[in-house]
Formats: sequence, structure tokens, C-alpha cells
Amino acid sequence: MRYAKCFARSAETLIFTLVFAVSFAFLSCASLQQQNTSVSHSPEQAAYPAGSGLVFIGVSPRYSSRDESIKNALNDAARRLSFFYSVTGYSASRQHVGATNLDIYFNFDYHLSYDDDLDKYLEMLKYNLSTDIFESNNAVFITTNVPSDISMPVFRGHSAARARPEWINSPPSQIDGRFAGVGFSTRYSSHSDTVKKSYENAVIAIIESMEVSVRGSHYLFQDGSFFGFEAASSGGSRASGTLENFYVIESWTDTTNLSVWTLAVAGKKPQ
Repeated sequence: MRYAKCFARSAETLIFTLVFAVSFAFLSCASLQQQNTSVSHSPEQAAYPAGSGLVFIGVSPRYSSRDESIKNALNDAARRLSFFYSVTGYSASRQHVGATNLDIYFNFDYHLSYDDDLDKYLEMLKYNLSTDIFESNNAVFITTNVPSDISMPVFRGHSAARARPEWINSPPSQIDGRFAGVGFSTRYSSHSDTVKKSYENAVIAIIESMEVSVRGSHYLFQDGSFFGFEAASSGGSRASGTLENFYVIESWTDTTNLSVWTLAVAGKKPQ
């Protein structure tokens, strides 16, 4: 009988231990799952402010001082707002293919002109420092709103989380009756520079879709022998124009190489 009681107590102890272990494992798993859920959402997937008006995202390198990062990001948002009112762009490309393999070159450059008195545009930006800042790839972003009665396409955001957008593979020429363009930038040492270069290239893309002048020439000459004919060609293109209501609809970062694509629209400003 004594051995039976001891066996019963041992069984009760074993059952209690097993129940406690299973309960502890379940609670730990649930806690870990809740923790993973809380950090799985990228800041770039967060909802953007739903207030009325237009959305302008500014970007800055991440400095040791958070205030400095925010200040630079706000300046970039103000710069984009300046572009919205008016931005003039000029681009030129030159290429040459000579008679030898090494006699080849290609060059492209562009220049943008806009109102760089950003203080007046900074005053127009609406934002919340508690909710409208996110970081990605050592860059600080801030989402701002500007009240406006101008109807523009819906802002879709800046993301690296979604799959490659369709507008990259099939760039639209117009959206909602406005000229559309896609800007691209390869990776720079600073991700904020890559983002800025991408939307600047979107300005040029729209201007080039409006008006491009092309020049070229081709030469065929003899090198002195009867069959010694050689050929060379050179040419280039130029585009210039002034846009109004330049507005970024969406930006996308390719996480494989940190290049950035930007979809934007604009109208041609009357002369």
C-alpha cells in the first residue's frame, strides 16, 4: 500500500510537471509570435497621413543628431514642393562611334532650375514628428502634407517591401491626363542621394517626353587602300522645358541593389 501511495504521488508530480512545461512552452511561443508580429512590419509599409491635400516625402542621410536629420529631410520635402510649383530642366546627350574599338564614348548630363528659397515652402508643410518619420537604409524620411485644391493622382507611397511595380516594366506616358515619367538611379554611397537622383531623373524623363531635338552625322572614308573603307558616326540629343505640378506618385527601392525608381506626373508650364 505504501508503494502504491508513493507511485500515485509520483504520477501526480509527473503530470503536474508535464502540464506546467506545456503551459510554459505555449505561453513562450505565443509571446514570441506576438513579438515577431510587432516588428515584422517595415516602417515603409505604414499608412501615410490621410489628411486632405498633397503628400511630399523628404529624405536625408541619418546623422548622429536626429534633429539635423529631420531638418534635412524637411528641406528635401520643401524642395519637392518647390518643384511642384515650377521646375525647369535641361538635358543633353552625346555619343560617338569611331573606326576603332576604342574610339567610342557616351556622355549625358542635365541641369535643374527651381526656386531654392525653401523657407516659404517649409512653412506650408504639415507633419507630425511622432508619426510621420521612418528610417530605411541609413536614410531618414519624413512624410508631409500640403493643403491644396489642385486635383492630383493618388499618392501611393515609398516602399521597398512590395514586388517590382508594373509601371517600371511598362512606363505610362500619361496618367489622368498629365504627362508621366519614370526616373531611375543606381545606388549611391548615400541612399538619400539615390532617392533624390531618382526623382530628379523623373523630371528629365517627363521633359524629354515632351520635346527632344536630335542631331547626328555619319562618315564613310577611305584609309588609302582600295578596300580600306572605315566608318564613323556621332550624334546627340537635347531637351529642355519647364514643368508645373510635378508630383511624385510612387517610389520603389530594389532591395537587391538599392537602386531607386520613381513614378511622377507633371504638366507643361505655359510660356
